[in-house]
Amino acid sequence: MQCKKCGVELPENAKFCPECGAPVIQENIVEDAQIEESEKAVTEEAVVEESEETVTEQPVEEEVVEEVVEEEPSPKEDFSEDKKEEPSKVWYYVKNDQAMGPYSVEEMTAFLKSKTINGDTLVWKQGMEDWVKLKSTEIPVPDMSSTEQWYYVDAKNAQNGPYTREQMETLIQARQIFGNTFVWKTGMADWKRLKETELASLATPESPKPQYQSFNDQSTANTTGKSNGQIFIMERSIGLSIVLTFVTCGIYSYYWLYCLARDINACCNVQNKPRVAEPGIVVLLTIVTCGLYGIYFYWKAGKALAQLEFDNGFSVPDNSIIQLIMPILGLGIISMAICQSSLNDIARYANR
Repeated sequence: MQCKKCGVELPENAKFCPECGAPVIQENIVEDAQIEESEKAVTEEAVVEESEETVTEQPVEEEVVEEVVEEEPSPKEDFSEDKKEEPSKVWYYVKNDQAMGPYSVEEMTAFLKSKTINGDTLVWKQGMEDWVKLKSTEIPVPDMSSTEQWYYVDAKNAQNGPYTREQMETLIQARQIFGNTFVWKTGMADWKRLKETELASLATPESPKPQYQSFNDQSTANTTGKSNGQIFIMERSIGLSIVLTFVTCGIYSYYWLYCLARDINACCNVQNKPRVAEPGIVVLLTIVTCGLYGIYFYWKAGKALAQLEFDNGFSVPDNSIIQLIMPILGLGIISMAICQSSLNDIARYANR
């Protein structure tokens, strides 16, 4: 600060000039008052500007809110749309004793085409008193009888077919096939007895005892020992059988052993060759003798398969020695696999 009179620099808070003695209090007060007034004016102007901006911006915010509210979907409209779709999915069906669904008619039709369900599947929808078969409802069930090809095994263990469903019904009525006759049709995973299929209601449970060919029956066996009859056995996956044997800690091997004895006897019956023991006896003696009888069975099975002869020149090699040695070394499952491989070859090539 300088003295207004002589221009000398004044010390801080000086009330009189040290050179000229002029007082400086009044001028400082005036300056401070002017500064305070100027600051107050600036503050008031800022407040006024903020209030004006608030007043001008408020209508804009209200308009934005109104636009957002208009764009939000109406809950009432959403509810009505759901109600339009729900009534189409009203069908349920039974699978493994459990209700599956709901499904639309289109989905049920797709299940029919993929054979997930069929005409005998139990279905239900709201309004029905109880579960009914699908073929009794308004859902169209395609007629599969024209595409079905049925086969059956007669008393001589020969495979017959193919037949249509109508022909099978005729055979049932003529008492040529019975409830305990093994049958198969396209789409089935394995052979079943007739009484376990959809033809069970038409089948007669009684059937004559199987009559196997005698060794002197020259009508079906020629002098070479070959047979014109077809051998009916099914191929079995060797890898899957081995896996199931290990997974079940050997329990499945007894069922596999039963199937091997059954199929070997079936082959021998057709050609009037000596058979191995009955399947149940083979399993029982193997268990009772702690596996010793199984060693003898594998040797005998190799001999029984090697004796078979076929018109097309196919033959099974004699694996009896290796099938005898493997169980002695604790590798009986290999003997089972060799037997099964021979049976698979018979099923695949013998009837060609």
